[in-house]
Amino acid sequence: MTDQPSNAPKPRLWLRLIVVVLLLVAITGALAYKKTLQIQEQIAQGSQLPPPISVTVAQARPDTWNRRVRAVGTLVAFQGVDITTEESGIVTAINFESGEEVEAGSLLIDFDNRTELANLESARAQFEADNSQYQRLLKLRDQSFVTKNDIDTQASLVDIAEARINVAKTALSKKRIYAPFSGRLGIRQVDLGEYVAPGGVIVTLLSLDRLYLDFTLPESNFRDLVRDQLIEFKVRSYPEQTFSARVETWNPQLDANTRNITIRAIVDNRERLLAPGMFADMQVRSRREVPVLTVPETSIFYNIYGEAVYILEKPEATENDPDPDYRLAARQVEVAYRAEGIAGISSGIEAGDMVVTSGQLKLYPNLRVAIVDDVPEYQSSAQ
Repeated sequence: MTDQPSNAPKPRLWLRLIVVVLLLVAITGALAYKKTLQIQEQIAQGSQLPPPISVTVAQARPDTWNRRVRAVGTLVAFQGVDITTEESGIVTAINFESGEEVEAGSLLIDFDNRTELANLESARAQFEADNSQYQRLLKLRDQSFVTKNDIDTQASLVDIAEARINVAKTALSKKRIYAPFSGRLGIRQVDLGEYVAPGGVIVTLLSLDRLYLDFTLPESNFRDLVRDQLIEFKVRSYPEQTFSARVETWNPQLDANTRNITIRAIVDNRERLLAPGMFADMQVRSRREVPVLTVPETSIFYNIYGEAVYILEKPEATENDPDPDYRLAARQVEVAYRAEGIAGISSGIEAGDMVVTSGQLKLYPNLRVAIVDDVPEYQSSAQ
């Protein structure tokens, strides 16, 4: 039995392609329809506004502030002197200890005074002899045995002898050195038995109950000065402590080279915490009052333009939103001062503005916010 060729027609290639294309179209349409539903769902969810952010606020209040000028100065002894001697001599007695507190008139140093004592005794003896002769001549004058010229000559010798006594006393007094005022002595510069030449320094004496604070200010601050105004300053020895001084006077003429004013203030130093030569970093309070707006210091934040605050703005009501939420607006400000948690702003906001006092890190302009008494601490998502 032999095989016969089949006469059944075979499917054509184009028919197969049509079937494949129809299947692809059906699958693509189904996927597109599903994706469209997902997008519509996301759009519907995005049209719902997020709830407003809770913030605390404070009102900007008008105030006045005395502008403060930064300056540097030096503490100077109220009275200070290097105790020296006018006459040369050998030290025979030292009556003080280095660093000792002394009263005015206290004896400090004795020099060898034997020559001066001898000169004083000689002058006194000469005075006695001349004065005795003068008295005898006065008695003889009544008997006309002496002339008036003899008496006048002898009287002159008496005066000369008396002057020599005073000269000898003065020379003797220079052999003892006394404290010219009350204060604290420095380190002793002489030893017992040492020869000291005229002008040689014996010890330094400083009056420390009060100190001078000398400093300078530019010409532009001349009208900021007033007598008895208070100055606050700090020194490096006590970085956490603030001291005060009172302006006593200033030079009426400015320095021709620097155009600065030289000012002197007085510091009460009865506690002896300060010492002459210390460097003082100070703030001079001006007598001029500057209008400012006070806000909590926590309301200040920094951006690329400098210091700024967020203030609350109320949009206008509409039919769809009769009571709109507050919106944030950033304002660049000029901060005049910071003190005790309060910042004084000289420009950038207006009196009555409500400023945000916390949570600025999570805020941005035009954000919807709600006012609360307290907000939870902001937790950064950065790790």
